[in-house]
Amino acid sequence: MASGTKHFLYNRPEDWWDMGIPDGLTIEESGLVLMGADKGIYTSLALDTTEKETVWHRLRLTASLPQNGQLELYLYSSDSNRPPQPLNGPGDSTLDGWLTAASSQEREQFFSRWGKGPFNDPRDLPLYGFCGRFLWFCLVFRSYGGEKLTVESIRLEFPRTAFIDYLPQVYRGADSTNSFLARFLSVFQSLYVDLEDDIDQMPARCDPAVAPPEFLHWLADLLAVSDPYLWSEERLRLFLRNAVKFYRIKGTRAALSQVIAFYTGETPRIIEQFEPSSCPVWRRDSGTLKRLYGASRYTVTILMSGAGRDQDDYAKLYRIIEKFKPVDAVCNLVFMNDAILLGQHCYLGINSRIGKSGGLVLNGAAPSSAPYLTESMTGGRSDEQSAI
Repeated sequence: MASGTKHFLYNRPEDWWDMGIPDGLTIEESGLVLMGADKGIYTSLALDTTEKETVWHRLRLTASLPQNGQLELYLYSSDSNRPPQPLNGPGDSTLDGWLTAASSQEREQFFSRWGKGPFNDPRDLPLYGFCGRFLWFCLVFRSYGGEKLTVESIRLEFPRTAFIDYLPQVYRGADSTNSFLARFLSVFQSLYVDLEDDIDQMPARCDPAVAPPEFLHWLADLLAVSDPYLWSEERLRLFLRNAVKFYRIKGTRAALSQVIAFYTGETPRIIEQFEPSSCPVWRRDSGTLKRLYGASRYTVTILMSGAGRDQDDYAKLYRIIEKFKPVDAVCNLVFMNDAILLGQHCYLGINSRIGKSGGLVLNGAAPSSAPYLTESMTGGRSDEQSAI
């Protein structure tokens, strides 16, 4: 860490469960949550630095609070893990035991009497006056409209480091820790340390595999990925990790196939117009084939499974294709469905197949043995018989 301090950090569900006592709160992936209730309390267990007379440095908290919500913080520090006298009750051999056995009201009363606070909306709090091997904190959630309150993380740093310690003795005086100059310099120290932390974290933020979600769009802009909001987070991370290799072949058929596979998870079938136009059947039925595959040599037909996709999926995927297709290409995106219609995109072994001989009925006559098209391959309807 840039400031040279150590820290305790709560930012995962297991942290909140293992290192504290929630009451009236739920613990989710996003953090500690109060929802549909007026009040909730979270009490930490002892944070042990293993060194007596530890001077605590700073608390940083990230939270999402509505306008009619309030968050209060209480803190208590001591060199002993035993409850202060005259507290008595079950499990009072340690303060953690007493807190675990106590009711939420008793825990709140303990911090109100023996701790310091309340600190309202404590996003960044210098811990002046907190000294001791152990530290406990209590968070009191209040919602006056039943809205959701979330504490995403809390970080407590120790031991104390101060810019004033680097000044000559004449500026420090007898009580340099709590002097006006020390407090004044701590404002600039916090800004400086936060900036150093941001610089230290830049390598991770530039790695698509571990970058925070809010940085993915920034990375996408750097790599000229338009409309990153169209991508799911997982798919966007995958594409950005392979962006350098992708841009080496951008503008080719292979690149178009890759970007569609990155976006949908399905490898498309791509047909360039010159392929069917080079076949003898083109001369026999050019009208239908031009309608399906285009009349221009620069037309590209992209065939995708239509199962589970709608018009919104079509519009989003087509927008992605337009950004990555060859400049002079005209793209025709087709979602293949289960309807077997002559003159449409019906492909044997792709969205239809030949079944065994069965009861194909034409005007009441049933041939004894004849192949017929049955059961779409695109994952939709699976009729036992389909007639042409």
